[in-house]
Amino acid sequence: MLKLKTPTWSQSQLKEAIEAVVTQRMRFTQASARYGIPKGTLYDNILGKSKRMAVLEEAGLTGPEEAAVLEFCCSVSVSPYNRRTKKSLQQVLNFVEKLRRMRDPEFMFTGLSGYRWWWAFCKKHSIVSLYYECDKDGSGTIIREPDSPESIGMNNSM
Repeated sequence: MLKLKTPTWSQSQLKEAIEAVVTQRMRFTQASARYGIPKGTLYDNILGKSKRMAVLEEAGLTGPEEAAVLEFCCSVSVSPYNRRTKKSLQQVLNFVEKLRRMRDPEFMFTGLSGYRWWWAFCKKHSIVSLYYECDKDGSGTIIREPDSPESIGMNNSM
């Protein structure tokens, strides 16, 4: 008979670790080490166990909209091979929601769907997020920039 090992972490620790990752206070590896939760467990609880890229289709961005998000995040028109961003998750999600609401006024990310979408978008486009939210020990940086689809030429003419 297979005997399952009892986790050494609690559900409240799991919740805290998930919160730390999705609010960009920690990376998966950091949260795993700090809370003693296997990285795979965090991935499964945040991103789901399978079809992690399917969330891109659920967001329903068109090709030009994806290009606009890439431009917003990485300024690829200035530096075509730049795939780094200092934009926060919230800035990116606000931008995408504004973009999508031009076609669907009811569109919004709910729950973990925004983080899941951003994770998959970064994987698809090889984006490295350099953003960290300040935490209690003062590490990280907060960068604020305008996040309007109009600021990079996206308007209702699509």
